[in-house]
Amino acid sequence: MTETAKALYTFFSGFGIPAYVSDNIPDNATMPYITYDLIEPIPYTRGTFNASVWYRDTSYENITAKVDEIKSAIDTGVSLKAGNGAVHIFRERSGAFCQMRNDPNRETKRAYLSMIIIANTD
Repeated sequence: MTETAKALYTFFSGFGIPAYVSDNIPDNATMPYITYDLIEPIPYTRGTFNASVWYRDTSYENITAKVDEIKSAIDTGVSLKAGNGAVHIFRERSGAFCQMRNDPNRETKRAYLSMIIIANTD
């Protein structure tokens, strides 16, 4: 699990804004940032997981540009070195890769990303 955690952190923190595991956002964190689920399926099996891109903005321009950057990085699939193995991330293709989510604060923009993960870190 440690190698998967490192690989996912390295990937999601590589977009110029902070990245945090979904339930581990620091109290002093300010938007923009990315949150992601930490999941490790049984080796060579598929698992679904999600990430969210968060911006405090009145426009969707910045958040959609960041989603496009992530989508481009994943492309048809990305392999991340993880210990002696790899973690593979794919965009969800049976539904939406990205959904914009509403928030009670109109200036909070959230893009909810759906992905597939396959890990072999043994």
